Amino acid sequence: MKILLTNDDGVNAKGIRVLYEAIKTTYTVTIVAPGVEANATSRSLTLKRPLKIKRFAPDIIAVYGTPTDCVILGVHELLDFKPDIVISGINSCANLGEDAGYSGTVGAAIEGAMSGIPSIALSFFNEDDKGSVDFDAAVDFVHKAVKSLEKGQWNNPCMVLNVNIPYMPKGIRITRLGRRNYEDIVSKHRNCYLIGGTRKDFIENETDIEACKEGYISVTPLLLDLTNYDAINLLKNIF
Repeated sequence: MKILLTNDDGVNAKGIRVLYEAIKTTYTVTIVAPGVEANATSRSLTLKRPLKIKRFAPDIIAVYGTPTDCVILGVHELLDFKPDIVISGINSCANLGEDAGYSGTVGAAIEGAMSGIPSIALSFFNEDDKGSVDFDAAVDFVHKAVKSLEKGQWNNPCMVLNVNIPYMPKGIRITRLGRRNYEDIVSKHRNCYLIGGTRKDFIENETDIEACKEGYISVTPLLLDLTNYDAINLLKNIF
C-alpha cells in the first residue's frame, strides 16, 4: 500500500513524524506537508503566488502552502505514484463537530477524496488540548484502516473518515458530527480583534463529541456533497 501523509501542523510536527516512523517499514509512505503551521485553513488553496517546496529527504517534502496545496501537488506532481490512501495528521488536538469544517487536517483529507483517493483525517482528543496523547492507539487504528482497505472493504473510493483519538481509548464508535459552539468569539485588544472564544460542547447521542468524552475513538464518515436535498422541493415551489 502506498500512503500520502500530510497534516496542517507542519512537516516537522511530532504527530506526522511519529506516524511516519511507525508505518514506513510496513507501507510505502511519503510525507508532503506544509513547511509552516497551517491550522484552521479548511480547504483553502494557493492561487496567486508560486508554491515553493523543500525536500528534507526523498520521501519527506515540505510545501510552503496549505494542506490542500500539499495534497494537490503530491497527487499531481511530486509523487511518482498515485496513493492508495491519504492520511492527514496526526493533529495535535481534536477536530470535532463544527470544528471539522475549519480544520486544515480535515480539508486535506477531503481534497484526497476529491481526487478519488480514500482519506482519513486523524486527530488527538484531550479535554484541555494539552493532555496526554496516545500514539500507539493512533498507529493501531491506521493499521486497521489500511488493512480493511487492502481487503476491499471500502466500497466508496471517495470515503473520508474524520477520526479523533482519546488517551487510552476503550474502543471505537462510528459517529456523526456533534455541535461544538463557542462563546465570546471575538475580543478586542486596543485597535485589534482576536477571534477565539470559550468552547461550549453539546453532548448528544451518537456524536463524535460524546464518544470522545466517554473515552472512545470517534470515526465519522463525511460527505463531499453539500447539497441540502430536503430543501430542493421547497425551493422548487418557491422559485
